[in-house]
Amino acid sequence: MRIAVNALPLIEDSPADTGNVSTEMLVRLARLHPDVEFVLIANQAWLPADPLPLNVQVAVLKPFIKGKTGRFIWRRYQWPKMVKKLKADKVLYFNDILPIPFDVESYLVMSRTGILPFGATTDENIRRFKKVFVFSDFVKEQLTNRFPRLADRIEFLTPGGSEAYIPLNWEEREEVKREYADGMEYYLAVGSIDPANNIIPLLKAFSMLKKRLRSSIKLVLAGRATPEGEDIVQALQTYKFRQDVIWVQDADEASLARLTGGAYAIVHTAGADGLAVPILAGQKCQVPAVALYAGASPEAGRDAALNAVPDDVTDLSEKMSALYKDEMLRSRLLNHMARVPSWDDAAETLGQIVTS
Repeated sequence: MRIAVNALPLIEDSPADTGNVSTEMLVRLARLHPDVEFVLIANQAWLPADPLPLNVQVAVLKPFIKGKTGRFIWRRYQWPKMVKKLKADKVLYFNDILPIPFDVESYLVMSRTGILPFGATTDENIRRFKKVFVFSDFVKEQLTNRFPRLADRIEFLTPGGSEAYIPLNWEEREEVKREYADGMEYYLAVGSIDPANNIIPLLKAFSMLKKRLRSSIKLVLAGRATPEGEDIVQALQTYKFRQDVIWVQDADEASLARLTGGAYAIVHTAGADGLAVPILAGQKCQVPAVALYAGASPEAGRDAALNAVPDDVTDLSEKMSALYKDEMLRSRLLNHMARVPSWDDAAETLGQIVTS
């Protein structure tokens, strides 16, 4: 069996910005099914950070021309032509929809993306998927509200985490704090520097915390800046407490796992996250969270997180302050943490359906 895969979301994957969910799913799926050939169709030369399984190959299909027109032609015409040329038995998409050949069985996996792109391509092709896989009730609700006929084709995958995330002992935590935060406790916010992740409200909440508590606690931001986030980067340069904000732009998985394990708590402010990976990673490391009551965050945090009201900077700051001041509260959150499985559970479910 040969399965064609849209590689564009995989190219954009990174531990901090996307949680590497698409890559985790693809790699584990391939390892679980060594008899299946996976062909990743990329629009540029691409070498993944980690070696791919032997049954995964990359087919580079460069756009005929550059720019917006070139991207349109690639998606509309080059992609389906390549799928036919490969004689793919099935097609697997992550977080995006490209034209689907009528005679090829197709599947869609929605990882951290909660909303599909608007446009004719989505509306025309969404009905052709045999199954759509989601990790949260939040994403299911978004999809069924927009495409009611998808309801009976949606399948749940179990949210998981990488084996790199493990609890750290006291000495290991102290080492991480010395390396990243001058030996101080810190809140960790994982995600792109982008308005969608509410970084400015987070900075305002952190300012209020610093003024209220006069504490030495730091804020570590882990993630790259998007083009839409350049204004936030500029604002950081004049931010009053900029000496207490550490920006880690290109953390690999091992570094991010250490940062997570060393944190006093995770603070997650993404507004429409379809899968709150940083909260789950924190639970694997026995680190609690403060999160906006939005997107899939309540599903991930459950009773192991403090929920803040969206669009309420004061409430977010108060929740962060309360957790920092009250060790008993932090202990209660830790006691409510559930086991987070590896991504293998989700990959196994995905594989049973896609390869059958």
